[in-house]
Amino acid sequence: MLAALLAPAASFVVAPVHADEASSQPLMSVAENLREMDKDKDGMVSVHEVRAAIEARHGKGYAQSLLADMEASADGRSCSTPFAQNFY
Repeated sequence: MLAALLAPAASFVVAPVHADEASSQPLMSVAENLREMDKDKDGMVSVHEVRAAIEARHGKGYAQSLLADMEASADGRSCSTPFAQNFY
């Protein structure tokens, strides 16, 4: 599901849009989207920045379980075994 959210626009089927809707939402390239998501300007987009951008576009509860799983994995909280450690 995340791949569909971040995939290049060329992989989506474009539906007809009314002229007034098209002018209000200009198309952005993948690079522009990534630059916009990189709030701390460190050159990388973290899972937390991706979540903030997706929730800003689609609302607070959008894909909540998927985004929570991604954050848990990034924070080293996804594995409950005692021998699993955070390596970063």
